[in-house]
Amino acid sequence: MAYRHSPLQLSFESFGAGLSTPLSPDNEWVQLAEVMPWKALDDAYQLEFTKNLGRAAKPFRMLYGAGLIQQRMGLTDRGVVAAIRDTPALQYFIGLSEYKAVAPFSYSSLAHFRKRIADISELITNIINDTVRAKIEALVPFKVDTVITDATAVPVKIKYPQDTVLLNLEAMAIDMAHQLGVPNPRMYKREAKHCWTAFSRHPKQQRGGFHKQVKAQLQYVRRDLRYINEFLDLGATLPEKQAIRLGVIRILFDQQWYMYTHKTHRVENRIVSLQQPYIRPIQRGKANAKVEFGAKIDCSLSEGVIDIERLDFNAFSEGKDFKETLDHYFDLHGHYPDEVLADTLYRNRENLKLCKDLGIRICGPKLGRHPKHVNTEQRRKDTDAENRRGAIERRFAFMKGSLGLDLVNTRTAESLAVKIDEAIVLSNVLALMRVFAIPIFVLAESEGVTYQIRYKFTTKVEDMVA
Repeated sequence: MAYRHSPLQLSFESFGAGLSTPLSPDNEWVQLAEVMPWKALDDAYQLEFTKNLGRAAKPFRMLYGAGLIQQRMGLTDRGVVAAIRDTPALQYFIGLSEYKAVAPFSYSSLAHFRKRIADISELITNIINDTVRAKIEALVPFKVDTVITDATAVPVKIKYPQDTVLLNLEAMAIDMAHQLGVPNPRMYKREAKHCWTAFSRHPKQQRGGFHKQVKAQLQYVRRDLRYINEFLDLGATLPEKQAIRLGVIRILFDQQWYMYTHKTHRVENRIVSLQQPYIRPIQRGKANAKVEFGAKIDCSLSEGVIDIERLDFNAFSEGKDFKETLDHYFDLHGHYPDEVLADTLYRNRENLKLCKDLGIRICGPKLGRHPKHVNTEQRRKDTDAENRRGAIERRFAFMKGSLGLDLVNTRTAESLAVKIDEAIVLSNVLALMRVFAIPIFVLAESEGVTYQIRYKFTTKVEDMVA
């Protein structure tokens, strides 16, 4: 597939010339379109196209802009295409030269696009974050060398895992029996379904019934796997998709059988979803959800820009990535920060010694037992540091409440990583827009009378960076 640069877009005044009502310069999507470094992003996207033959791909701005709209408005793939079709400002944001009341692309293009940019998603995020950081530094006259670090989980929309749910292997066994020309094996599907339904209606009324039900369902699955193994030995084959699913079922059966025989609920790399076997349970200990199923991200916040330091689907201790976070800050600014704001999971002995050797002040209470007599001044400093550390918690709340990271509805690991990066990008760009909307207060005195002038300023973003 080939890729060609999209033509330059007209100004928003020219874009709205064919409409009865022109676009407003105060529209959020018009302002966001002026902030994004589309040229640099388009050049990075060309790295995915090594050949100049074939059908031309859709422009990067069109599909990536649609992804940002989807994250901001909380829409599905079909819904965001319909919204772009009906909204002139959204068509301007994705780079169209004029408004047309037709869908600019098919909704299936978004899934293919997320898969294509998965390898360069981190590069795209870094380009946008560096642009936002440069414009904030050019706008804000003072500089604060403080970094805030914290971790959070990004839950994925899956069915809550239950150990007693039956794995349906009947379709695989019947297809393989048809290939070999042998009678269909007896699968006991109805009996297993009846056994599970009777238990699920009144699970709490059956004492000791849970362990017994797990054993029954595992025996049904073991019988089905035995039939499939016999068919494979006779020369039957499975399509690639079903072969991958069968491998996941085998691993899942081994995990469940281990937990049943050892009477435990813990196993390494536990699979909780057949459709998304990469998802792992993340122990969070929160009041509303002690366990979340999805990815865990370790982030840092400095100068209003949030960066992802680590993304993993397995649970990890964020304190082990503290040195990498400081090195990332050094790579961006050429020096280490003066102050680090972090919670107790980061303030272990190893990290405290590292900060002491580098001359970095890490705020928070000391390790060990709380002293009987606390210095009032030290308590005030610790409280102030904890309040300032809340900035990254508020950013997490914004990304989960307004940018769709509270429950991500996607299937593949690549799509989930792209959606997380898009939410990070939107969060930083919107933070930049809030900086441009800072109210300015001016006091002027003339002939003994003091005047107070209050206004908000807007300026062309390109003029902020020399």
